[in-house]
Amino acid sequence: MEDDFELEMKEVRASRQVGHLHRKLFLLVFAVALLAQGIMGIEKGLSDYYRKLYDSFKIILTVDGPVDAAQLEEWGQTLNQKEDITSVRLLSPDDGLAVVRHKNPQLVESLLLMGKNKMPAYFEITLSAPAIANIRPLVDNLDAEYEELTPRYDAAHAQLLFQIGLYSKLLRGLGALALLGFLAFMFLVEAAPYAQQQALSGLFSGLLAGVLSGGILAAVVYPTGLLADMLAYFTTWPRQGLLVVFCGLFGWTLSKWQRF
Repeated sequence: MEDDFELEMKEVRASRQVGHLHRKLFLLVFAVALLAQGIMGIEKGLSDYYRKLYDSFKIILTVDGPVDAAQLEEWGQTLNQKEDITSVRLLSPDDGLAVVRHKNPQLVESLLLMGKNKMPAYFEITLSAPAIANIRPLVDNLDAEYEELTPRYDAAHAQLLFQIGLYSKLLRGLGALALLGFLAFMFLVEAAPYAQQQALSGLFSGLLAGVLSGGILAAVVYPTGLLADMLAYFTTWPRQGLLVVFCGLFGWTLSKWQRF
């Protein structure tokens, strides 16, 4: 009888120990998942903002004085052959007025009052992303090479574009290094033998923590009133799926490690 009683008490204590282990495991994985949600949300926001800034940044080369079509075509071809320039678009005065009319109809009326000839033809140039970091020397070279063209660009826009790109790459790089650290830890734990393992229950706890972190993100965004639209600014379904899988594997590993 005493042996049966002692065996039963050991099973109860073991069950309680596993329960405490899973609570600690769940909280740890949940905290890591929330940090990952924040990092992924910030990285996605920065990347989207950088893409919009990049798409809207152009260098304008206005044509000084009357120039024949053959000369304009030759300039366009030489500009398009430069390594740092990804696209060149030539706009006539009528094309330029159409662009301005689309963005600011009131300004077009003012330009027409001054005369259509006041609107010069110009080249619209798109640069490669690395070239924007050294845009001032590039513009100076264009100004010296094409004396009949006057370069115009927004220096503050270029500086902001460079900074946002740098922050996005830095955050992405640090996130990748942190992920490699977690994967290395998981590999070392899996490679070592452990007597007691509760891997399946740890896997379930990790998956639950990953799903709950997504629910917390949705709850934070919900008060905006546009849940689906706002969530698209912070995350995507593939990212959430990968995070849940990672949390499940992390919970699996922690349940085998059992150092809580």
